[in-house]
Amino acid sequence: MAKTKTNTMKATSNAEIISYFLNQNPEIKEEIGLPVQGQSTIEIGRLIVDNARYRNAFINTVNLIGLTIIKENRWENPWQSFTDKGRLRFGQQIREIILDLAKVHDYNENYADKTKFLQTEVPDVYQYLHQINYQKWYETTVNDGLLRMAFDNEENDGLYTFINECVSNLYETYNYDKYLVDKYQICRRIVDGTITVKSIDTTNKDARQILSEMKGVANLIAFKSPNYNPAGVRRATKLENQFLMLDANRQAINSTEVLATSYFLNEAEMKTNSALIDTFSETDDARLQELLGSAYTPFTSDEKLQLAKILGLIIADDFFMDYYYALDESQEGKEQTEFRNPTTLDRNIFLHAWLVISTSPFANACVFVDGTPSVTSVTVSPATATVSKGQSIKLSATVVTENFANKSVQWSIDVDDAKISQDGTLKVDADATSETITVTATSIYDSTVTGTATITVAENVTVSESNG
Repeated sequence: MAKTKTNTMKATSNAEIISYFLNQNPEIKEEIGLPVQGQSTIEIGRLIVDNARYRNAFINTVNLIGLTIIKENRWENPWQSFTDKGRLRFGQQIREIILDLAKVHDYNENYADKTKFLQTEVPDVYQYLHQINYQKWYETTVNDGLLRMAFDNEENDGLYTFINECVSNLYETYNYDKYLVDKYQICRRIVDGTITVKSIDTTNKDARQILSEMKGVANLIAFKSPNYNPAGVRRATKLENQFLMLDANRQAINSTEVLATSYFLNEAEMKTNSALIDTFSETDDARLQELLGSAYTPFTSDEKLQLAKILGLIIADDFFMDYYYALDESQEGKEQTEFRNPTTLDRNIFLHAWLVISTSPFANACVFVDGTPSVTSVTVSPATATVSKGQSIKLSATVVTENFANKSVQWSIDVDDAKISQDGTLKVDADATSETITVTATSIYDSTVTGTATITVAENVTVSESNG
């Protein structure tokens, strides 16, 4: 496979690159031969540039050569080892299916029921569907003039520079973008309160003591518990399958004060894997807006202040559900193509990437903060509205929290002739007799904090609402 060859090719000079190109294209090699020791590559380069078939074959080989150069020099995504889960073929989807504990029955209570064994026992099954949500391409333009100059620049490794500049930027940009999106997913889930939060009082504690408290939670996550994933499924994550994520500043503190950058040194250390994040609070807003469009919600100034105070984060190795579609089996889900404009002699080189970038609601995770999580307020919108019998209205709840408390709410109403779903949709029965309905949103994290709305029931009106 071409992929295997790129992993072993170490070409850096014009002669080595031309030799690699010719070995990849034996029919051309047969026609013009390999460069020999001491021979100038300029003459062979001109043959390649001046012949359309040779030139096109060389451009196609640039991708194979470039991948090796990039692997040696490019900025690598530091999370790739635990975010990338593998390949999907077209038509496949990622469907997580998780079973909670089996039901338990008391022997003595059921002894007299001789037909109990015939009854069907339906297990508690949870599932979540991840769909393709990242289809991007990256583009750069080169021209035959640049290619000719690269061949002529024999002393300064012109071909190496040409390939590196043409291809490397595309892949480095892709790696940077994917890191940004994965980082945004983590921080968004933290802010939305869908990651368990634990408070660590750092008063008069050094880095080793703080890390020790994180280790205690890591040990707990290794036992079955419903407390560390938003679905409330009883799951356990072994220490070797956990990642402790620290920002650059705290990682530096631990490296010097704790001397445990790998967390595998002895029984006093974490024994989880380590992962580095530059910062939890700073984001490339302009780039994320460009990448995610309407799916991107910028963090507020207050949210960034809270994110900056994060002490650390533990995630399971199945937290990220990033899969790539196999556009080209030799390029791990990324496909490079090129198009030559016969008028301008420019060549547009494209890199396509189609991925599922998502996180699992069933994976264990815990964020550490210096402060007590709390819910400040719950506000229901609209605060008042009028709805006809048989009609429905969608309400929303704004939950203000401190230190990343869960922002979820439980919806309820005070009448029997209407129903409200847990996404806030209120449906009034067609034969309802109630004149008003009080809708209550109760914080799941703190049931003492609620918000309400008053809905007036009318015979036949257009839904009207007021935020009051």
